[in-house]
Amino acid sequence: MTGYSPNAFALACWALPASLGAETASNPAAVLYGSLAAITLFPAFFGKQYFTEYFARRTTPPAVWGTDIFRRINRNMTLMWAGIFIVCAIIALVPGLLSLHRGPLTVLASQMVLPLLFMRFVGVVLNKRYPGYYQQKAGVVPLAGGPEVTGGDSAQAISSRTEKEEVMSNRLKVVAVNGSPHAAIGNASLMLRMMEPVLKDQGIDLEEVFLADKRIEYCVGCAVCMEKGTCWRQDDHAEIVGKMLGADGVILASPVYFRHVTAQMKTFIDRSVAYGHKPRATWKPGMAISVSGGMGETAVAEYLGSTLRAYGAFSIGSLTAIAVAPGAFMGIDLVEARAKDMASDLARAIKEKRRYPATENDLFFYLFMKDFVERQKGFMPDDYRHWQEKGLFDGFGAYVDQGFAVPSVDDTPRKEWIRGMISKETGKAKAQKATDRPAGAKSAATCRELLGMMPFGFKKEAVGALKAVYQFEISGQENFTAHLSIADGRCTYADGPAAKPDVTIKSPADVWLAISKGEMDGQAAFMAGKYRVEGNLTLLMRLKTLFGS
Repeated sequence: MTGYSPNAFALACWALPASLGAETASNPAAVLYGSLAAITLFPAFFGKQYFTEYFARRTTPPAVWGTDIFRRINRNMTLMWAGIFIVCAIIALVPGLLSLHRGPLTVLASQMVLPLLFMRFVGVVLNKRYPGYYQQKAGVVPLAGGPEVTGGDSAQAISSRTEKEEVMSNRLKVVAVNGSPHAAIGNASLMLRMMEPVLKDQGIDLEEVFLADKRIEYCVGCAVCMEKGTCWRQDDHAEIVGKMLGADGVILASPVYFRHVTAQMKTFIDRSVAYGHKPRATWKPGMAISVSGGMGETAVAEYLGSTLRAYGAFSIGSLTAIAVAPGAFMGIDLVEARAKDMASDLARAIKEKRRYPATENDLFFYLFMKDFVERQKGFMPDDYRHWQEKGLFDGFGAYVDQGFAVPSVDDTPRKEWIRGMISKETGKAKAQKATDRPAGAKSAATCRELLGMMPFGFKKEAVGALKAVYQFEISGQENFTAHLSIADGRCTYADGPAAKPDVTIKSPADVWLAISKGEMDGQAAFMAGKYRVEGNLTLLMRLKTLFGS
């Protein structure tokens, strides 16, 4: 028993057959590798985190820790490392089991060199490649570097990961997030199925995510995501957003529940605040789908369309419908035709990498969010850092990645257009003035209008020291009494009789109007008795001098 470790010998004799146990007790390297295998497996047996999860959490955002795929990858990798350590232990035991010569080189090779090479070229390679392989098999775009995703728990890490996700996908894909509790039998899902054949013909896969099947906790408004860049809650939200950020196109779909999106969709959107304050580095086409029993589907679609920017997408339009039961669409032929048109537009935008022109909604969002992030940079440092690193504070053009066209240097066409417009408008004004009704008394349409206009034609220079009151009693087509008062070089008009008129003219309306317009001789009309005058007749003769023709 010389050279045996007492503790190793006791453990080996208890756990292994006699010959293998004795060999193990004399081989501390094998015991070490076997102990590592046990250390790797035991924590999971007691409900603790997996062995590799401890290291993965040091290099991944907290938002992915609670996802099922993160746990499954680390479970499998833990089993792989336990197997690797067991293989290393067997390699260390091979010389003794095969009764090989135990020279220094044999011991060094079996107990150190070969196990280390096996861990380096098998274990490390699997450690790097397996996470991405597993995610691809599961239909999820691989995170850069497997579980060792870039960059800690900041939003910068998420942005970096997102950019790499979009490059790694070889197959074009649209991810549709459906907030209907009815899942595949709901009308929102049926509308997506109407689009699927067109997308498939264009070589684009459609993946539908049913929020009702996922675990998404409420947003509690703690603002940790604004400080750290990710949400601390461990559920399915981050995985779904990862799918959306890695997709080539995005669809948000929800039926109308009480004039808004469903509770599932609203909870999902509320949890996206960490993304909503951080415009993405890339833009992709997106659209909204909504269906109602007859109220609210267009408003809900508009809301979903405006929410797309949180996931790096812009809206190419919306697909809406009215339906009161599964498949019972109003105008189903029109809904199907519209769905095909929208699918074609979406496919074309994806394949041609199209962008739509910026709108006032984009400008309003930018101005609001820029001011908000700048003012609250102490409260939301991660958002502020994102805006700085992306150069978004440089202006609206940096946000939408669009700029204004440079105007033509030659301004001559514009000046000629303005000159011609002014000339044309001036010519119209002159022509109109030439065809206007005659000025003064000739323009009056009624006798009351005529008398009301007389003070404007009053000749101040002809009045001298005259002080007089002219009263008019008009009858016939019009029936009223009014008077003109002349005093201190002024003439004023007033309705009703005067207290002491100096002269009173009693005339039918058409007669006095014709005399004032020169269509009838006033003296001849007076002599013919067509109108009567009471009072100072001399004042009657001065009317023409005081007011002209």
